[in-house]
Amino acid sequence: MEQTRMEGFQLVARAEEIPVGGAKVVEVNAREIALFNVNGTFYAIYNICPHQGGPLGEGRLKGHVVSCPWHNLAFDVRSGLATDGGGNCVGSYQVRVRDGEVFVGPRRKVQD
Repeated sequence: MEQTRMEGFQLVARAEEIPVGGAKVVEVNAREIALFNVNGTFYAIYNICPHQGGPLGEGRLKGHVVSCPWHNLAFDVRSGLATDGGGNCVGSYQVRVRDGEVFVGPRRKVQD
């Protein structure tokens, strides 16, 4: 992992470290980010559930939805939006993969 930055993105993992359906918690700019592998595509959201602070990176991933391991509040890993329609959300971050290395970048805008 020679180059640690790419155009505003920070190197956080090698793709092989996170199996399909798996997750890894990484730190980006002093924030805990949960990185998920959904069928070979990587997504990143803020790791802390807004309900009571549960670790989303330890939650159950089903398709594009991760459930908080504490109280099952569920979030779409593509957008960070809660699936219950209650308006809860967590930050969602841009992800790029290059040469088997996973980089996390700026927070996505809600409409991304």
